[in-house]
Amino acid sequence: MRKLHVALLVFAVVAGPALAQTPAAAPAKAPAAMAPAAGKVKAVQPGLFDVSGPRVNDAIAAGIEKITATPGKGRRSIAVQSPWGDSFYGWPKNVKPVAFTIEIGKPAGGATISAPGFKDANKADYKAAIEAIVPKAIAFTNDSKQWMEGSGK
Repeated sequence: MRKLHVALLVFAVVAGPALAQTPAAAPAKAPAAMAPAAGKVKAVQPGLFDVSGPRVNDAIAAGIEKITATPGKGRRSIAVQSPWGDSFYGWPKNVKPVAFTIEIGKPAGGATISAPGFKDANKADYKAAIEAIVPKAIAFTNDSKQWMEGSGK
């Protein structure tokens, strides 16, 4: 009988921490930059606001903090930052790589978009890139959000 008590005590000491309940993970923090769908958008280069259209407001509504598009980085050319994690992907097919950055929350409740190489001559390239990249960034962010919040869908 004594051996049974000793065996149970050893089992409790060794396996106890493994069988103990662990506290649930803290929920993901709410995005500080989340704003209504119609935030104020500041374009650094003249004419860039016309090209970006409603896509920047879509990114604001999705909770994205920053999108950085950098040509020539392969599968890490597009970087998306959100409260639910960062994601990276390459340029969509048939879209000319052009550099731009969308920063959400600057100014508060809005966004700033900048594109150093933006000119009237390449306006169509920027429009096509933003139209292709922002919806994909929103999809990646929504996937990360669902995974982090536990739905796994």
